[in-house]
Amino acid sequence: QIRRFVSRDYWEVRARFGAAAGQYDGKWFEPAFRKSETDEHARADRIWERARAEAIVAECSGQPGTVVDESKPTSQWSGALYDLTTLQREANSRFGFSAKTTLSIAQALYEKHKVLTYPRTDSRHLPEDYLATVGEVMQSMVDAAGLPERSAGASLAPFAQQALAQAWIKPSKRVFDNTKISDHFAIIPTAQAPRTLSEAEQKVYDLVARRFLAVFFPPAEYLVTTRTTTVAGHRFRTTGKVLKAPGWLAIYGREAQDDDATLVAVQEQESVALDRIESVGLKTQPPPRYNEGTLLSAMENAGDAVDDELFAAAMSEKGLGTPATRAAIIEGLINEQYLLREGRELQPTAKAFQLLTLLRGLGV
Repeated sequence: QIRRFVSRDYWEVRARFGAAAGQYDGKWFEPAFRKSETDEHARADRIWERARAEAIVAECSGQPGTVVDESKPTSQWSGALYDLTTLQREANSRFGFSAKTTLSIAQALYEKHKVLTYPRTDSRHLPEDYLATVGEVMQSMVDAAGLPERSAGASLAPFAQQALAQAWIKPSKRVFDNTKISDHFAIIPTAQAPRTLSEAEQKVYDLVARRFLAVFFPPAEYLVTTRTTTVAGHRFRTTGKVLKAPGWLAIYGREAQDDDATLVAVQEQESVALDRIESVGLKTQPPPRYNEGTLLSAMENAGDAVDDELFAAAMSEKGLGTPATRAAIIEGLINEQYLLREGRELQPTAKAFQLLTLLRGLGV
């Protein structure tokens, strides 16, 4: 797909508006846009002819705009507990760890340090009779803060204390569900306080411990505002998100607001000035190359891309490989020089293309 991709030019019309309370940016969009079955690059804010983009700029220049805001509260729960594949994906995107590296670190945290549960799992849930154990793990995190030699999880003690004090550990199918467990349950910390971890082990332990706490915290609550500014019959869209209650985001240091909360307030139907407008030329991009995180996802969900109904049904539960073997499969392809690691990207080699040509030629 990347090799045969032909880039196309398109334009966006971007504007800056001046309201009584300050400035904000908006982007032109087509209100009647419908997703195209034939053109995957079509978007409501993409204009394919330069002349049309310049005509919109000309029609709007010097004209005032009127504003309509639509706000709605939304909430966002934390992600589910980790299985091996999601832990490998996260460690790859956050720290650049290979799937093999993450597996060996998680295995050491389980076998040597005894601070994580069994890592080679494909479940993201806990047994329904595990509430008391979860409470013990939380209490051990609280106790770790008082140890003479502060343990690796000590900084999380206030959050564990909060979850216990608020009685947030409750039976919930989001976390405790026997039907979602096969041989092993999700990866969580044990009641053993972690000591003398290497930097890489500390990073992986921290990922698991924070996610473990986050699933019991309340959702993050936002107020999402979509602003439509109409200028000379053309519509411009602006979105803003205000964090009202951080909930589980507090565990990740997100008590405060993101940069996208800078949307200035306006009065309903307020008339705003068009301070600046321009058309910006851009190009469509080919699909990105796989990195280990996205390749693990593709392997896990490989059945979704299979047209043959029998094969798709056979693969629907498991995808390609298992949580325990996916890292070894990727490493095997690299060792045999079918794939190259280029930074975080994985690139196919000429040898890989030759193999596929041969297999197709043989009708395999």
